[in-house]
Amino acid sequence: MELRRFSGVILALAIFAGCMEAQQSSQPGSSTVQNRAQNPGRTAPITQEQSLPKLINSVEGPDLFRVYCAPCHGLDAKGGGPAAPALKAKPPDLTLLSQKNSGMFPAARVRETINGQKVETSHGSREMPIWGPIFHQVEADTDWGNVRMENLIKFLESIQVNTKVSGAELYKQFCSSCHGSDLKGGAPAPEPYRAPPDLTTLAMRHGGRFPDAYVKGILKNGATIPAHGLADMPAWGSDSSFRKSFDSAEVALRIDNLTDYIRSMQQRRAAKD
Repeated sequence: MELRRFSGVILALAIFAGCMEAQQSSQPGSSTVQNRAQNPGRTAPITQEQSLPKLINSVEGPDLFRVYCAPCHGLDAKGGGPAAPALKAKPPDLTLLSQKNSGMFPAARVRETINGQKVETSHGSREMPIWGPIFHQVEADTDWGNVRMENLIKFLESIQVNTKVSGAELYKQFCSSCHGSDLKGGAPAPEPYRAPPDLTTLAMRHGGRFPDAYVKGILKNGATIPAHGLADMPAWGSDSSFRKSFDSAEVALRIDNLTDYIRSMQQRRAAKD
């Protein structure tokens, strides 16, 4: 069984490499064409660099995914590519990365995996190629590796399944480091910044009614110190890490969910009192 799987992987990679070789060699001015023209009939051993899959001309994320990722992950990115049956572990569904990470797209982890810095459990024997060195092949004296990497990551982020991110999850990731897991703040802060306030007393400090508009305004625009004009807390509405896309409706939904969570904690405090 192991031999059959290994043979299947080799066959899939051979087909893939053959397609890349054929596509690249057909391009005018390609390194393959130039090498053959300069060294006709040469049969020297293939070096590690020469054995890398050839680059496609496009640096666009969808094109990179289709050529380099779809053979295993499938064109729909759900793990059903033609080479998948030959692998030891089924390729993961790449449309669920955000859903499995509390609704936040794990861009750093994805980048590390593509670069080979992080070996996922499902890629235990590194059946997934390390695309970093491949993307950084120099063409026309220019290294477009970082551009390819970022475009591929942005494409993967764009195909994530929509998932509602709870206010509790948002609070834990973006607010708890300053306001504490209990929302009561009080952590010391260097001048001229103020100590984070107790968020469970917002209703009490506003005449017994929770100040929805006030809280949403601060979450969206941040809070400033009047005497200095400095940002006393981040403006999450414009912070790219707070959202999985640039969709304003998604940002508004997250602010609503976070506000609802903070409101619910007022009720819990009142019940305890």
